[in-house]
Amino acid sequence: MEVVLRFSGPAADIPMTRRVQDRPRLGRWLRSKRGPEVVRQVISLIQGLNELLETATDLPTLPEVVFKLHAVLDNECASGEDIAAIIERDPAITTRLLRAANSAMFAGNAEISSVHNAVARLGIRQVRAVCIVVAVVKSFGTCGSGLNHQEFWSHSFGVGLVARKLWSLLDRGLPDPEEVYVGGLLHDVGLLILDQYFSNEFAECSTVRGERGGPIWKVEEELFGMDHGEVGGLLLGRWRLPAVARESVAHHHHPAGATEFPEVCRVVNAAEVICTARDLGVPLEGEMELEPETALVAAGFSEADTQGILDSLVPLVEQARGFAAV
Repeated sequence: MEVVLRFSGPAADIPMTRRVQDRPRLGRWLRSKRGPEVVRQVISLIQGLNELLETATDLPTLPEVVFKLHAVLDNECASGEDIAAIIERDPAITTRLLRAANSAMFAGNAEISSVHNAVARLGIRQVRAVCIVVAVVKSFGTCGSGLNHQEFWSHSFGVGLVARKLWSLLDRGLPDPEEVYVGGLLHDVGLLILDQYFSNEFAECSTVRGERGGPIWKVEEELFGMDHGEVGGLLLGRWRLPAVARESVAHHHHPAGATEFPEVCRVVNAAEVICTARDLGVPLEGEMELEPETALVAAGFSEADTQGILDSLVPLVEQARGFAAV
C-alpha cells in the first residue's frame, strides 16, 4: 500500500513527503484490528489532504492586502505612508492595529487614531505580526464542531506571547521575537484544517485519544501519518509565510526534527507546555508530555532559573485569557 503526499509551490519547501509504508506506527495501526472501513477512511484523509493543499481550491486564503504588505515591508525604501495606504484597505486589520498601538504594552502619552501613527509607534516587525494574526483569524472564521473558538485562540495567543518572551530572555538574536510570536500564535493552525475539512476523521482521532490517553498529536501520526503541526506547516508554506513560522509550527511537538530553527521550535514547545499547565490549553489536545520546568531546560534555560521565569510569565498567560479573536 502506498499513498503519497506531494506538494508543489512553497509547501514543497518543507521535506514532508509521506508514504504509508514508510510510517512504522501508521503501518502497525493499519494492520491492527481496526476495521477495513477505518483503514479506507484514513487513506481517504491522506489523499484528501494532498488534494486540498495541492489545489488549494477550498483552502482559506490570506487577504491580498497581506501579500502586498509583505512586499512593501521588505522594501527598505518604503515609507510609512506606503505601508499605511495598504493597511487602510482592510478595516479589520486597521482596527486591530490601532487597538495594538493603544494597548498598555505600546501606549504613549497620546491616543493613536491613524494607521500612519500606529505604524510609527509599533514598528515594522510588530505591524507585520499583527496583520498576519488578523488575516489568519479572518480566514478561518469560527472553528468546526470539534474545537471551541474562544479556547483555541486564547490558547494560541498565550503561546505566542510566552514564546516571544522566552525568545527575548534567551537573547539569541535572529530570528526577531515578533517572528517567534507569529509561529507561537499559529502553532495549532493545523487543528483548524483537520477540524474543518476532515471532521469525521478528526473525530475518530479524538475518540482514540480519549480511549488511550496521552497527547492527540501522537494519535494523529498513527492515524494520519502526520500530526497537526506538520499539516499547519504545509498550510503556512502555501500562504508563503516566513520559514521560521513554517518550521516552528510544523515541529512544535518534535523540535528535534527541525533543520533550520530547532531552538525556536523548542521555545514554542515550551510555551505550549507552560500555557497548558496554567489551564490555558486546548482540552482536545490531551496531556503534555513534559513538565514546564523540563520544557524550559530543553529550550535552553538553566534549571535554577526556571521558577523565576515561570512566575514572570503568569501576567502574559492571564492577558491571553481575555483574547478576542474577532
